Amino acid sequence: MVKISLFDLFSPTVKEIEIHDHCLTKKIYQQAMFDQIIAENAGKRQGTHSTLTKSEVSGGGKKPFAQKHTGRARQGSIRNPHWVGGGVCFGPKPNRNYKLKLNAKIAKIALKSALTLKFKTKAIYALDDNFIKKDKNLHTKDFAKFLLAKNMLNKRVLFVFDFTNNLIVKKVKNIKKVVGKNWNQISTQDVLKANFIIFQNQALKKIMEKIG
Repeated sequence: MVKISLFDLFSPTVKEIEIHDHCLTKKIYQQAMFDQIIAENAGKRQGTHSTLTKSEVSGGGKKPFAQKHTGRARQGSIRNPHWVGGGVCFGPKPNRNYKLKLNAKIAKIALKSALTLKFKTKAIYALDDNFIKKDKNLHTKDFAKFLLAKNMLNKRVLFVFDFTNNLIVKKVKNIKKVVGKNWNQISTQDVLKANFIIFQNQALKKIMEKIG
């Protein structure tokens, strides 16, 4: 069993909760994390970049110079790829799909390894659910004061929530270097990039069920 601190957004009181060992990996699978991050980055690529081929470049309808007796190699068009301003040979075209297929088991192990790494470095904390009752009166400064009190201000902090309340997520994102996401949206890269991860208590339970 691993114990982590349970913070209260409006109180300095700190409690402890336990995380079952089956939610953690016995070793850190670096290759799985590497493959998952490569797949995540590849999936973000839009594939909309485009270059003009020889047939799409304007101009070049006329043969640039005579076929013979010039002392130069014969040329048919200034639109050829080796000419400045000519078409691009084998260049990228739109609608290219860069997504990589990754086994679901590997993706799960990667996220589990990343979380285990953060647990070992004591970078994961939980947040009591009582702040949800005050969501209408909740402001960015409330989260900023909380982070300042915990010496986490100006650090890369990932808040993980159990709801899709865009208003609260926006309030969190207003703080420099802070990211707010729903528990089913976090990626291996999000976990590894963060200096600290603060789970809403309910969100932590759900993510542990998912990777357990």
